[in-house]
Amino acid sequence: MSDPTDLTTHDSASQEPNGPVPAAGEPGSTPQPAVAAVAARLMVAVSDLAAHPGNVREDLELTPEFCASIASAGVRVPLLITLTTGGAYRVIEGHRRLAAAVKTGLAEVPCDLDPSRAGDEAGQYLDMLLANSDAYRRNFAPVEEAAALFAAHEAGASRTRLRKATGRKAEEIKTALKAGQLSPETRAAAGDLTRELDLEDLALLAEFDDDPGAVAQILDACRRGYLVEYVAERIRRDRTEAAEHQRMVDELSAAGFEITDEVPPGGMRLSQLRHDGEDLTPEAHAACLGRGVYFPHWSLLQPVHYCTSPQEHGHTLISQVTSRQPAGAAAGDVGGSAPGGSPVPAAEEPPSHARRLVIEGNRAWDAAGQVRKRWLADALFARRSAPREVAAFVARQLLTMPEPLRTGLMIAPGRVGFSEITRQNAGAWLEICDTAAASRLLLLMLAPIATTYEYAMTDGLGRATWRTDSTYSPCPRAEAGHYLSFLASLGYHLTPIEQAVADGLPYTGDDPEDQLTAEDGEGAVGPEPGAGPDRAEPEEADPGDAENGGSQAAA
Repeated sequence: MSDPTDLTTHDSASQEPNGPVPAAGEPGSTPQPAVAAVAARLMVAVSDLAAHPGNVREDLELTPEFCASIASAGVRVPLLITLTTGGAYRVIEGHRRLAAAVKTGLAEVPCDLDPSRAGDEAGQYLDMLLANSDAYRRNFAPVEEAAALFAAHEAGASRTRLRKATGRKAEEIKTALKAGQLSPETRAAAGDLTRELDLEDLALLAEFDDDPGAVAQILDACRRGYLVEYVAERIRRDRTEAAEHQRMVDELSAAGFEITDEVPPGGMRLSQLRHDGEDLTPEAHAACLGRGVYFPHWSLLQPVHYCTSPQEHGHTLISQVTSRQPAGAAAGDVGGSAPGGSPVPAAEEPPSHARRLVIEGNRAWDAAGQVRKRWLADALFARRSAPREVAAFVARQLLTMPEPLRTGLMIAPGRVGFSEITRQNAGAWLEICDTAAASRLLLLMLAPIATTYEYAMTDGLGRATWRTDSTYSPCPRAEAGHYLSFLASLGYHLTPIEQAVADGLPYTGDDPEDQLTAEDGEGAVGPEPGAGPDRAEPEEADPGDAENGGSQAAA
């Protein structure tokens, strides 16, 4: 054991100045203390330190991150120690650091020796209290952790150094650095809420830092306890749609189309017109000097083509061709004229309540599916062992073989979605089947089932899974509800539309204060006129769906 009375540090630096010493009177001739290359502390062998017999901390909580940090950077905060009556070292404060040092195999740790506490048992307990109680010590909130990591990175610390020093994973460092870029304006908008947000929430705020409206939406979601990632996904999709809308507007403007908010007076939609006996399509109308386009506010990716002056450009109404010409009407006259001879513009027809609910529900379902798949990959299938609920769910699914599994389980391991949620293809998983732990294999058995459900619930006709009408989906709503309830039991936070499916209730919108209901007043989504039981309604366009920048879009 080291001599307790010898307080000489093990790593003191030489006190000789570096480089030649200037002569007296020369600039810089004032003697300067040498800078030690290593912090000068009393280093004590771990084997010489004894834990306090009355240590009041019950759980040392040796997390993997903490131990990894100690193994990489050593103990950076000295332990507070004193002497026993027998002259041995006793730890007063720093038991967690000592335990981590023992676990990671450190030979010695830095210590602050306080001989005045020897024999003062009451003082030793007070030191424990003052060093560890929330009343006297305030740890960094996540926003402050992120700021410190970002500042260290800006000062030159590489991501590898940050990862080793903190014991965090590379993805966690990436998230923290993103969160560290939060602007003062966004912090001010969040107020006291910033101390309650975790690094993932802060990173989301930083992502939308340049958009006060988006920041307000995310903060409102945080205050209401909503799933913040889902709100962010909705914002991302709105941004994508807006960017695609602007691209289409620019492309059409460059092609010479007049862009307006609605059909101007005197104009008519192409869907109502013919030319030389043929239906007037956007392609056929592309050379007309009266070509124009507007975008309905409820569908920004569906350009509606019109002609500003049909009669002037030789177009005729479809109804005029299929009905008897009025007596005395001249050939080529456009019917349906307003006083003065101008055609009456086609009325703009906003979607019905039921249709609005379909549009909103499809968007909510798409966003929820994306968030859910990220959770499967990042939270569930990243685990080393399966939660206890998995075994019963897998067994029940295989015994009952619900419709999605009967039609899709066989090909699930070959789907792209399987590799996306498990981060490996089926071949790679096959190679570890003989060596993986049983609890890990349970997760592997769940993967094809989850892949099958995700595909059946989101691809193609699967977008209709959330609906309560007779629109077909490869995944019956009840089976989707069982699957979503299972994910919720594992810790997944259901979005409003997923919660409605899990509860067997109609979806009426995300915001309880602004509910959308169908015209029947019951909230169920019924088919539009003309839609039969086996016929899905046309869906609103998604970003990127319009062909050729809208040239093939509906007129």
